[in-house]
Amino acid sequence: MDMVYLVYRMTRIEYDRTFTSIQSYLKKYLNKSQLRKDHHDKNAYVTNAFSQIGFQEIRIRSASWGHYSIEVRLRPKLTIDKEGYYSLAKVSEFDWVRDVFNFVLKDTLSLKVPDFFEWTAKRIEAAVDINLQEVLIPQYLSLFKRGFIPDYFMDNDKTKKYFSEITNCYLMSENKTVNWYNRYETLLIKEGKSKKKWVDFSQTKGLFRFETQVRNGKETVKEVLSKQRLKHEVMKFYKLIVGEGDYHTLKCAEQIINQRVQNFKKRQTLITMLKFIEHCGGITKAKEIFVNSNENTKMSADRFGKMLKKLRDLNINPVLIPEEWGIDFIENPYAKIEEEFE
Repeated sequence: MDMVYLVYRMTRIEYDRTFTSIQSYLKKYLNKSQLRKDHHDKNAYVTNAFSQIGFQEIRIRSASWGHYSIEVRLRPKLTIDKEGYYSLAKVSEFDWVRDVFNFVLKDTLSLKVPDFFEWTAKRIEAAVDINLQEVLIPQYLSLFKRGFIPDYFMDNDKTKKYFSEITNCYLMSENKTVNWYNRYETLLIKEGKSKKKWVDFSQTKGLFRFETQVRNGKETVKEVLSKQRLKHEVMKFYKLIVGEGDYHTLKCAEQIINQRVQNFKKRQTLITMLKFIEHCGGITKAKEIFVNSNENTKMSADRFGKMLKKLRDLNINPVLIPEEWGIDFIENPYAKIEEEFE
């Protein structure tokens, strides 16, 4: 996990005590990091006093309709490893994260708040970092974007805004965001736009991050913190958009089909489907045209899905490598992503 946004709802009395406790500590020990009014969030006061140990911000909120809360944007790996700014926290490490979190809020700031595991996880960022050949990352991104991307992603304004980016595949919906990106190149761009000095991130070269951001959560940290849950959040969209099967050129894919499929008609059907997807620019548009060309759209959708499954069973991803790339084969990182959660 990269980041978790935690919330604890309070009463007005708890809010007042919390404000006083935090402000008193900051005035006494960290005069330059006191609670300040957030210009973009008029109902909140915020401090970044503990950002170096993973507490990116501590925010206390008071709204006119009677909502009171304390919120923490936490980088869990950084709480237990001062050199872990660009690393992910493993599920097995969260008992240590819990100890630091409780110590800072309960012992240091003297706040009457629940144990770390009982806070509401309003947002989590489930993620894995995979080593890929740096030179192939732009190709991977191009291939991923030609997979099946549902309308609930493509209709989003932020998806449209960033879809042409060459360093990431950013797909946003109402409650979830898929963000697959080149770690090093993305950090390099962010550093170039920042006025601050960044911690060295050269160790991220060749790393590709597969991340799913889950927003508006109502479960506790304890309820969301499992390998299976985090794996599900990442793999759900990878299976949907990319799926299984390595990438091949049309010529190589035809050779595999001709060698392994005995029936001539079935061979031609699969090859025609590959050419059709390539002609349409990807699976999303191909499915739309294929399904709408028949009055029985359900039957057409089922047939389309079955043909894609047959291709994947042959270890052929339905998205082809363009001939002009001069590459015959690109491995699908599907298995590597799954292994990271074992």
